Amino acid sequence: MVKRRLWSVLSVVSAVAACVGLCAPSALASDDGVDWRIEDMGVRDAWASGITGEGVTVAVIDSQVVADHPSLEGVDVEYRLALKTGDSCWYSQFDKEDRSRVMRKPGDVTLSTSDGFYTTHGTGMVGLVAGNGKGYDGAMGFQGIAPGAHVVAYPYGFTDKGDMGGMVFQGACIGDDGSSSDLFGSALADAVDSGARVVNMSYTTLPDWGYAPVALHAIRHGVVLVRGRDNSTRAGLYDLVGQPVYGQYFPGSVTVNSLTRDGSISATSDVMDGNVSILSPGYGVPITREGTTDSKEVVLSDGGNSSAAADLTGYLALVFQKWPEATGNQVLQSLVRNTRGNDSGEARLDPEHKRGFGAVDLGKLLSVDPTVYPDVNPLLEWAVKASGEHEETKGMYEHHDGWTDSKGGLSDPFSPDDDTIECTSACELIGREYERERKAWERVERCRKDGGSDCMRYSATATADEADREAGWDDVKAEYGRGGVSKSSSKSSLPSWFVPAVVGGSVLLVVLLVGGVVFGVVLSRRRRRSRAGSGPAPGGVPSMPSVPTGPPMPGMPYTDIAQAGMPHPNNPTHTTASRVPPMTGTYPEQRPPLPPRR
Repeated sequence: MVKRRLWSVLSVVSAVAACVGLCAPSALASDDGVDWRIEDMGVRDAWASGITGEGVTVAVIDSQVVADHPSLEGVDVEYRLALKTGDSCWYSQFDKEDRSRVMRKPGDVTLSTSDGFYTTHGTGMVGLVAGNGKGYDGAMGFQGIAPGAHVVAYPYGFTDKGDMGGMVFQGACIGDDGSSSDLFGSALADAVDSGARVVNMSYTTLPDWGYAPVALHAIRHGVVLVRGRDNSTRAGLYDLVGQPVYGQYFPGSVTVNSLTRDGSISATSDVMDGNVSILSPGYGVPITREGTTDSKEVVLSDGGNSSAAADLTGYLALVFQKWPEATGNQVLQSLVRNTRGNDSGEARLDPEHKRGFGAVDLGKLLSVDPTVYPDVNPLLEWAVKASGEHEETKGMYEHHDGWTDSKGGLSDPFSPDDDTIECTSACELIGREYERERKAWERVERCRKDGGSDCMRYSATATADEADREAGWDDVKAEYGRGGVSKSSSKSSLPSWFVPAVVGGSVLLVVLLVGGVVFGVVLSRRRRRSRAGSGPAPGGVPSMPSVPTGPPMPGMPYTDIAQAGMPHPNNPTHTTASRVPPMTGTYPEQRPPLPPRR
């Protein structure tokens, strides 16, 4: 069984979803007073036709929500706590014996104005998806794009009062046995079981291989995972190949970057990043003016990639209502093919790797029937195929001898900042899932060609339960409570481009870092050490470490490090070993197009 990488002592730092959504200064406020993500994007036309997200379940995993915020009055929000064991957990920042703050299921999961909270990051994200637009004292609040949707809001820890720009601590959820509960993994697994069509996760994470099995479970079932890129101008990877150890770049997920009303990328994240797939409104959108938990005023300003992700989640909820028979994969196919300005009907990735497949176009998504497309996740497909085009990443989603759930390898540098890509046997499972979806669609096509009926019963989404059983999901559900973690192994030879690296199997001691600035400095220093260790030795020959270095910081769940303006951590503690001779990959050198429209 995969060992979950949990920080099980004290609490975890949360640069919680930081400047990503609710902490832009008032100086950036919009002058025209137009909420363009509603007015310019065809949302009112959709509402007028009865498309409000009604009947669609959306999950939002974020910080605790202020349930009595005026924007959520009358909104269909269910607050749920997903736990591995028991029905409650307690918070302790420093004293593990202090159980004065408890989250129970189904009670005490939310925050209230009576507790001295007026907003949180999670409050804003739920509001952008389904809020009613009302604010405190009759002022503007959070207007949701899909006000008719059913939202299930999951907290991933205890929220403290203060600045949402990175200085708030997100307390761990400590069970009765004294261990830290992985609320994030449990929430995602529960969201899948609860019928969520879209899951919004507006934050970035540190390295965590515990996320991979539950993310694959969601992808198998056609659940659309929406993540935000970090709010930084630090360049990303050269191509859309995925970076599986980071949830925001997990293959098959929608990685969102923030769009301004004039069609440009928001200045806070205007940089090349090959893993960005979609642009969505994030500037000139409703956010809390002061960016603190005691803020009441909502203005139109820079919401960053958190807001962009939440807005995309709202658009997709409308699409799922309009096309209820479409699978999540088919909606994703439509999303990447029918972007603004692309009338070809085919997915076209920005060759400069800044805009992904383009800006979301709600009008097209509501007018084009997505069931004409294959039930294959196009973002998963693109990552697997694109990885085969580059010598640095070739074979990363294949079988490799010696790779386990805690041991794998690193690619050669694959970004302007010499970032590498870390892989364990989880990467093989990603490649295997793409192959399963591809073969399932071939069977659907054969069935149709032969004149069969109900051929979609052979599709990847329709056969997800069978795939879960083959992956061992049912055998390990207890690992996540309602979810689970699949055991993985691999049997093949070492890839040509990877060098040995130990990802780690033991739980690390969490050091409580006071303040986001200190945390960012530490991460920055670790990254620099990584680059120093991974550079070639004199003469161009890669250096040989005496032993593989220790694990990256595992399981620091669910913080918004880079979005708080801190450096984006990448493989902070690895060095490289000598290169082995090249091996031919299984994917063609030139990227094949996505499957044609059908």
